[in-house]
Amino acid sequence: MRAMSLATTGRSGQLWWPVLLLLVAACAWAEPREEASTPAAEGLLFELIAPGGGPPSWLFGTIHSEDPRVLRLPDAVATALAAADTLVLEVVPDAASVRIAAGAMRLPAGTELRDLLPPETYRRCVEALAARGQPETVLRKLKPWAVMTLLSMPPARTGDFLDRQLHQVAAAAGKATIGLETTAEQLAVFEQLTPTEQQALLRAALAAQGEQERLFEALIDAYLRGALGELLALSDEHASGLTPDLQRRLRHILIRSRNARMLERIQALPADQRYFIAVGALHLPGETGMLASLKAAGYGVRRLY
Repeated sequence: MRAMSLATTGRSGQLWWPVLLLLVAACAWAEPREEASTPAAEGLLFELIAPGGGPPSWLFGTIHSEDPRVLRLPDAVATALAAADTLVLEVVPDAASVRIAAGAMRLPAGTELRDLLPPETYRRCVEALAARGQPETVLRKLKPWAVMTLLSMPPARTGDFLDRQLHQVAAAAGKATIGLETTAEQLAVFEQLTPTEQQALLRAALAAQGEQERLFEALIDAYLRGALGELLALSDEHASGLTPDLQRRLRHILIRSRNARMLERIQALPADQRYFIAVGALHLPGETGMLASLKAAGYGVRRLY
């Protein structure tokens, strides 16, 4: 997603892909502070041994960032990726995924965003995207949740996000990449939100614009230290203005239901291969997080980094 109009789709992998991998920002609204104290709140790379034995696999927590500090893979992570037979991401970043995402973000023909939002909210959206170099003509055809996702991420500079880098490294080594979810499944979590809920999230994203740089710097700092508990605690700063009921609903549709689905699909992977499984770091900790769920399912889980 380089410096280009959101209406441009010719180089779409750089345009829409961050929306598919948004969930650092979206999940930040979804987890409560108390889960920071639950087990396995530290670390980014874990060795997995399936209940029936077999070769090891690895689980890696990502942050959907293009920050050079994030893209410098620690030796332990690079070694595990090189040893794996297959890369497993939340969703495969292929051309079909990009097309599906681009279509899902757009409103039906004959409907514009100004028709769905109060005038003041729409005006603030216009100003916020203008500050990012995006014209109102782009904004008009986006769904409220799509605008929220764009405003919840720092402006992209290179398009080389961590998930994309992992995919490129795997492809260069001749490794297959598979997804734990489809693009449609990921985007469906936003479509489940009612118009009122989408507007509430959009207002929260607008309110956070002045603090975004500070918050994301804090998120990246905690991530680089593998401090998953701190990541969860920082999420409280994104929840201003959201009702407890909406926070609980987001927690369910953005985190818990997706964790359950991804766990089921990890369990279905053939046991004779070694997998490097990369999911958003906020999916790892907590009582319903991937680490606790894998342990409960009988996997051996050992922190490596």
